[in-house]
Amino acid sequence: MAVETPKTDTIPIMPDLEPKKRPLGDRTSALKIIKRWKDFMMSDDTQVRFDNNIDPTKRDMQITLKETYLSIDRDFLEDLGINASLYKPLSAHGFLPFVMAFYKEDKEIMTELTGFSGGIISDVTVGSYAPEVPVISMETREEMDVTDLSVDKTKPLIILSASLSCPMLKVCLFTSGVSQILKKYKNRAEFVLVYICEAHPADGWKLGNKVSSIKQHQTMNDRLEAARLLIDADKDHLNCLTTDPHDTEKMRVVVDTMSNTFTSTYQCGPIRVIAIEDDRVAWMGPNIVHLMSNPRELMTDKIDAWLRGRFDENEG
Repeated sequence: MAVETPKTDTIPIMPDLEPKKRPLGDRTSALKIIKRWKDFMMSDDTQVRFDNNIDPTKRDMQITLKETYLSIDRDFLEDLGINASLYKPLSAHGFLPFVMAFYKEDKEIMTELTGFSGGIISDVTVGSYAPEVPVISMETREEMDVTDLSVDKTKPLIILSASLSCPMLKVCLFTSGVSQILKKYKNRAEFVLVYICEAHPADGWKLGNKVSSIKQHQTMNDRLEAARLLIDADKDHLNCLTTDPHDTEKMRVVVDTMSNTFTSTYQCGPIRVIAIEDDRVAWMGPNIVHLMSNPRELMTDKIDAWLRGRFDENEG
């Protein structure tokens, strides 16, 4: 039986902000500042700072990444002539979540901020029937419904979505997070990775040259090749991924359609996890802003916490 959990997307992005006052001025002014911030993020100096500080083989990578973002944001605000220390939520959370708190319903601004069409707020809610969403098999290139990957319908299906250029996925793979989840729960749950569009492509919103090593996919061949690169990288570490749709001993990898149907349905970029059980959405993990609000916890920690509660409650 699926366990009811709080609907993640109903949680305020930054509860210590009052959305009554727009700190960036009117909408036109906000878009100009956001675009200027993105240019600042893409500068050579900023990219070097990311390269020097992001190491997905270290468990504390998300902490270092957030600290790097905050440092860069302070420099950007100083460049604008704004003293970030006067805005406590801004100095604590960073520019991106600060702006999201005020414009989360504005799809153009959210797309500009995140690089993902529509932003990060999903219309799918916990407890609703899981919608039919096509994904592509890496072995046959055939389209299938993502829920058809459930081999044993009595087990929850845990679906993680991410890409090679998402450091939050790499740290889960390279620091044993995924392998530990599989070891602990593979007999009680099934796991799938939906490879989606690149979070930080080399020709888009870069996060340093080490993370942003491949371009955004233009064809299905591009997407399949990127997914294979991720699987190859995993083989050099703990070998947790597989293209075999029937191998429930590992996390099975499929890819999103070139229309990005899975991503847009669950607004799951750049990383998110969904649990489906009894044909319903049993749980939706945190979006990227909620995840980075507590960077000490990896996405696999969130998965472990939900599964622990799920099985402890039903077996106790």
